[in-house]
This record gives sequence, structure tokens and C-alpha cells, in this order.
Amino acid sequence: MAASFTSDHEWPSRSNGLDLGSSNTLDEVIERHTKAMGGRAAIEAIQSIEFDLHITDPKFEVDGTYFAARPGKMRIDVNAGGEHVFTEAFDGQKGWQWEGKGSAQKAATETATAALRHGVELPGKLFGLHELKARGHRIELDGRERIDGISYYVLRLTLNDGYCTTLYVDPKTWLITRRRDVRPLHVDVDPTPMTIEQHNSDFRTVAGVQLAFASSETDLQSGKVLESAVVRSVKINPPLAPSIFEGL
Repeated sequence: MAASFTSDHEWPSRSNGLDLGSSNTLDEVIERHTKAMGGRAAIEAIQSIEFDLHITDPKFEVDGTYFAARPGKMRIDVNAGGEHVFTEAFDGQKGWQWEGKGSAQKAATETATAALRHGVELPGKLFGLHELKARGHRIELDGRERIDGISYYVLRLTLNDGYCTTLYVDPKTWLITRRRDVRPLHVDVDPTPMTIEQHNSDFRTVAGVQLAFASSETDLQSGKVLESAVVRSVKINPPLAPSIFEGL
């Protein structure tokens, strides 16, 4: 659920033209992005976060509440028609899920657990781009790429479990407005990988930090919109009991 708040695998091929004229170093791009996001202090002051979401898929619409807390825990509760129908979570070590009334909480699969972890580790919700190296992840600057008239800085991010994704930094705003990777949209529903582009927009300042209030996931090959999410509200540093990440 809410693929823009989770993830999955491998390098996508580049498209729409490569611009090799990169004029900033990796450290400079990260620093400019961090400043545009609100600065290190404001980002690192976020110890926990709660997003109230509306999620639209081609076949259904649901509401969701996404919780995340340092050092890297998350949970999402999904409601349809006012009824709690699904939960999945990662407690920092293992994932679990609940599939609605009458079902028992069960361990998430290894691939689903990895996807949940990736979602909370990626910058833009809990952690800043500048924090990722210290968390054991690798970032490389791979030149510039022109997409829809914008010459993005291209960052190759490899998480410490080998998961790879490509982040696109808009030089006009220094925000990450696109991400591309090869993965399933919902790994437990259909494990078929595809090249997915996530587009982030409607950035607003919350507690001094820029957060995207709209996102969409598109199959890059077909152009089909797979899922979109709109953030209705955000709470910064809500008191979250550790137990919410461990079970219902």
C-alpha cells in the first residue's frame, strides 16, 4: 500500500537525454539540497512524523495514516469507507502486516520487509539526504540529465542492503522532485518489476522543513499512472509509543 511511502530494486536505464556538464560536486549538491529543505538542524529535529494521506489507485481509493520514527521504524494504517482494512509496519528489524477484520497479524515476507525499510530510509520523510552516508548508504553524483526541459542533477543512491534508486535534484529549487527505480509497485500483490518514476510536488514548509504534499507513481515504459497520494496533514514529533511499530 502507498507505494510512495515504501519501495523495491535495481538500476533503471536513463532516458530523455544526458547532460554531462555537471558544475557542482556531490557535496555541493547535497549541501544546496539540504539548505533548500530547511537546513540540517530543522531536518534532524524531526524525531517522529505522522502523515494523513489519501491514496488513489486505478481500481480503488483509500485513506492512510503513515507513522515513522527514528532510528528507522514505520507503520501505515489503511482505511476504506471508514473501516480499518490493512496495516503494515517495520519495527526496525522485522516487518509485519494485518489484512483486515478476521485475520491475524503475521510476519511480512522478506521482500515486503525490505520495501518497508527502504521507504522509511529514503530522504523526504524522516531523514535528510545529508544523513544517509552516516547511515551506511552510498550516494554518487552521475552528471546531469535533461527531463521535460529541466537539467536535473542525478544522484545514484545505494542503500546498505544493496537496494538502488536514482534521485533527481531540480537545480531551480534544489529539491528532489523525481525518483526512478526498477521494482514492483506492491511486491506482495504483483512481484513483477517495472521501471517506476515517482514525481513529488506541492512542497510546503512544515516545522521549517520542505515536505511534498503530492506524489505519483508512473510506469515509465507505458506512461500509466499506477498510484497517487495526497497528504492532507502532517504532524511533526507526535508522541509515538514504540509498541505501535510492533503490533496492532
